[in-house]
Amino acid sequence: MIKDVLKSQLTVMGLITLIGFPLLAWPLLYFQNISWRSLFEIAPEDYFQIPLYLSIGIGFGIWMIWLSEKPYFEKGLGPIKDRFTDLNLTTFHVFFLAIAAGVGEEVFFRGAIQPYEGVWSTAIIFVAIHGYFSFQYRTINLLAIFLTAFIVLIGFAAKNESLWLAVAAHFSYDLVLLFYYKNN
Repeated sequence: MIKDVLKSQLTVMGLITLIGFPLLAWPLLYFQNISWRSLFEIAPEDYFQIPLYLSIGIGFGIWMIWLSEKPYFEKGLGPIKDRFTDLNLTTFHVFFLAIAAGVGEEVFFRGAIQPYEGVWSTAIIFVAIHGYFSFQYRTINLLAIFLTAFIVLIGFAAKNESLWLAVAAHFSYDLVLLFYYKNN
């Protein structure tokens, strides 16, 4: 029963991320004179980079899982991993949450916040909001630094190429992590 409630809360959180973040981005885009349509434009040559960024997200996700399995990180990450594993996520939830975060968060952070704050500041804010920087478990900060580097990479991809590349990398990273939690 509790797990079903948590799953429905995850679905609501996914919808808020998918719909709410882009709605929050809209006024920021307006004041920057960035059209909604231009945010989603992609040049034909960038289509060929989407598989590359999907692969980067998958590779980074696998690497982060490998790191998180090391005893050094267990104390800090154990409760987080347990929380996701205990949910018994369905395949639907895995894909839905990965899509919601990949699209919603990238539109807001890379599309609307990043032009104001820059790539590095936005990456640090993004990782901090996700709770990866910790005073209680300092070992997690190493993972936060690695994650910040990944977010900087996709931030520059969004800035210089297309937001869709950041969406692809974010989606595939989350997909790998969520499937890991689903299956463990």
